[in-house]
Amino acid sequence: MNRSKIKKVGQEVINLESIALSRLSKSLDKDFVNAVELISKQNGKIIISGVGKSGNIAAKIAASFTSTGIPAIYLNPVDASHGDMGIVEINDVLIILSNSGESHELADLINFSKKKKIKIISITSSKKSLLSKNSDINLILPNHLEADKLQIIPTTSTTMCLALGDALCCSVLSLRKFDKKSFSELHPGGKIGKKLKTLNEIMDTDIPIIQSNSSIIDAVLIMTEKKYGCVVVLDKSKKIKGIITDGDLRRSIANIDMKEKATSIMKSRPIVAKGDLLISSAIVLMNKYSITSLIVASQNKPIGIVNIKQCLEND
Repeated sequence: MNRSKIKKVGQEVINLESIALSRLSKSLDKDFVNAVELISKQNGKIIISGVGKSGNIAAKIAASFTSTGIPAIYLNPVDASHGDMGIVEINDVLIILSNSGESHELADLINFSKKKKIKIISITSSKKSLLSKNSDINLILPNHLEADKLQIIPTTSTTMCLALGDALCCSVLSLRKFDKKSFSELHPGGKIGKKLKTLNEIMDTDIPIIQSNSSIIDAVLIMTEKKYGCVVVLDKSKKIKGIITDGDLRRSIANIDMKEKATSIMKSRPIVAKGDLLISSAIVLMNKYSITSLIVASQNKPIGIVNIKQCLEND
C-alpha cells in the first residue's frame, strides 16, 4: 500500500466516525435528558460497566465523572459475577455499555441490579436487546457501520459510546454548576492542576507598601528591600492610590529631589487582579501591559503580589 492510500484509509475512518457522531448528536432526545437528571440527582455513586472494548470505554467514562466530583467506578461484569457484586448498592445508578445489548456476561449484573431496584441506563444499538428491555432509560446509538474494512471491529460504536459518555458527564456538570475552582481542588497535582491554580495560591502577602505622604527615598528603600521592582502607594483608608516602579524612578531620577513626596512620580491607575484569577490569565495580563509584577487586590485593598517568574514557574 502506497503512502497516499494509507492516508486515504485514515481519512475514510475519521470521516465515517464523524458522520456517526453527527447522527448521534441529532438523535439525543428526552431519554438523554432523563439520564442526565437521574445521574445529577443520585445520592450514591455511578457504576459503569461493559465487556471488552466497551469495558475500556466504560472505564474512561467513570474516570471522567470521578475527576469532576461525581463518585464513579468501572465494574467489570465478569468480576461482578465472581464476588464484586457487593460494590453495587442502593441509591447507585448503573450505566451499561454494549453495542449489541446481548453480551451474556452482563446477565448476572442486570439481574442483581433489578432485584435491588437499582436504576439502569443502557447505551446500546438495539431497542429490542436484552439490555434495553431491562433498563430504565435507553440511550440508543443511531445506525452505523464499524470503520474497519470488515466492519466488525468496535470502532465507530465505541467512538459514539465515548462521546455519549462525555455528553452525559458535561451535561451533569452544567446542572451542578461545576467550575474551574472545583476542578482544581480535585486536581492538585500534574499539569491540569497547575493550569487551574489561582493567584491566591502563589501570591506573596509581604507587599511592598508605602503611605501617600512617604518620600521618594522611602519608596526606593522599600522597593530595594522587597525586590518586586515596585511599591504600592496607599491612601488613608489603606486603599490603592497608585504604584511606583523602578522604571518610573529611572526615568525621573535626573529631575527629582529624593525628599519629595512619592506621589509626585506615582502612576495613579495600576493594573490589579483578583485573587481568584487563574495564573495563566495573569500571565496574559502582565504580557498585555508589559509589566513584571501584578498587585492582587480585594475591594481596592492590596492582599498580595506576584511577579511573572512566579507565574511561569507555576503555569
